[in-house]
Amino acid sequence: MKKVLFILVICLISLSSKISYSQVNKSILDTTKQWNVLHTYTGTQEFKKFTNLYRISSEDTIIDNKAYLKLLKATNYDTSLAINWQANNWIREDSNRVYIFTYSNTHSNGVDYDFPREYILFDFNLSLNDTFHITYEVYELHPEPLVVTLIDSIEIDNQYFKRIFFNEADPLYPQWGVYWIEGIGSNGDFINQNDDNLHSTWNLLCAYKNNNIIYDAGYGYCYMRLDTKEIEANNNQIKVYPTLIDKEINISSDKYPISLSVIDLFGREVFRKEIYNNITIDLDFLKKGTYILKLKHKDTIINRKIIKK
Repeated sequence: MKKVLFILVICLISLSSKISYSQVNKSILDTTKQWNVLHTYTGTQEFKKFTNLYRISSEDTIIDNKAYLKLLKATNYDTSLAINWQANNWIREDSNRVYIFTYSNTHSNGVDYDFPREYILFDFNLSLNDTFHITYEVYELHPEPLVVTLIDSIEIDNQYFKRIFFNEADPLYPQWGVYWIEGIGSNGDFINQNDDNLHSTWNLLCAYKNNNIIYDAGYGYCYMRLDTKEIEANNNQIKVYPTLIDKEINISSDKYPISLSVIDLFGREVFRKEIYNNITIDLDFLKKGTYILKLKHKDTIINRKIIKK
């Protein structure tokens, strides 16, 4: 009898540890994760695309007797330096809900708020046909609540995570509509979907854990930095070939010098070189994967996606 009870206790402990482990893995507040979010700005005189990088700091902050972790945003290509990560807001989780605390001014439900407030960003307790009001952003942009129209699951990091779709969002088109994923967050930004002038959109590109991609939204890239001059640049002015490389890449142009940078999917510059003539560059040292090749001549900037086999 004692042997049976002993085995039963061991089984219960094992099951409990698996449940706890699963819950930890599904937490958004994971300091080993990074999120790459594409911000597209379409102002009247500008067209810009650039990737915002987010991560969670291990440094905690107590506000109103509640423990928050800092939500950090990268301000520079070199994300290895702590100084290039700035606190964006404060974030916490409780009972499958994610809360954000901010000191920013906001307007919600006809009321102006100019003092610190806490908002619910995500509520993974929602069921089919439940509603959710976006209250963090300017309320007039979201006067109607989000309505849960589909709930399914998606495999991430060898586990299944709950996915909630709102207002008939389509799983086959990640850029349309709004949906949430446990452990990942929104298919948009941590905070924004649109700005006050409706000139900006945010799209989650990829999420990482311990520098490995655990979620790819399917855009074909995880990093981009593009502005008006790049859009208007003559694509034939600087030639790059091949874009699928084994070891070497060729650069040719009729104008020099050219400043070349190789950016990885985390936004880190892994290689830089000044080019003064047509040249073949050895990139055999790169790990397999996708990179952004940034080439600049005076005010002209051109980005090229390359893949190292």
